[in-house]
Amino acid sequence: MQEYYDLKKNWRKVKRHIGHPDVEAILVRDFNRYTWGRWRKKFQPGMVPHEFEYCDWCCGHRGPMPKFWQYTKHSACHWLVNFSLRLAERVEPDRPWRIITSDSHSTVWDGYDLLFDFNLQAMGSHPERCFDLAYYGSARAELLPGELLDVYFAEHWKREQKRLEKEQKGTDGELHLRSVVGETQERI
Repeated sequence: MQEYYDLKKNWRKVKRHIGHPDVEAILVRDFNRYTWGRWRKKFQPGMVPHEFEYCDWCCGHRGPMPKFWQYTKHSACHWLVNFSLRLAERVEPDRPWRIITSDSHSTVWDGYDLLFDFNLQAMGSHPERCFDLAYYGSARAELLPGELLDVYFAEHWKREQKRLEKEQKGTDGELHLRSVVGETQERI
C-alpha cells in the first residue's frame, strides 16, 4: 500500500533543504524549461512554481494554504520531479529514492511504499493513484536511485492549442471527440 511522505506535517524538515544550492539550481533550471517553453516567461531564483498556477484546483480549499503548495504547479510534474528527488534525498537520505515516470505523471518513490510528491498530494489524489499514473502509464520508466529525468522545454501554449485542434479533426475535416481511453471516436 503506497503512502505519501507527509509534506504538510514534515514541512519544517523539508523547508530547511529547499534553499540548498543544488536543490534550488535544479528547480530553477528545470522549471524555467517549463515556464519559458510554455509562456516565454523566466523562472528565477527565489520564485516558486505556484506563482505560475493558472488552474483552479486549490480554489475550494478553506483556511490558510499549506506551505508546501508553493512548490506545486498543475500539469508540471515532469519539470518538478528532479527537484523533488534531490529534496527527498536530503530529507530522508537513507531511502533509495528514484523517479518513476510515464506520459501521465512523474513522481519520486523509495522503491517500497513511500512517495515524495508535491502535486498530487496537494491536489488530494490518493497515493495509489499517484503511483499507478507514474508506474503503469504509457511510455513508463523507473530510473535508477538518484538518477535525474531528462526534461526539455515545454510545448508553447499556442502550439499545443493548434496540435489539439488538429488531433480533434478527422480526415473528413469534421470535429471528432475521442473517448477517455482514446479507442473510439464519436462525431459531433
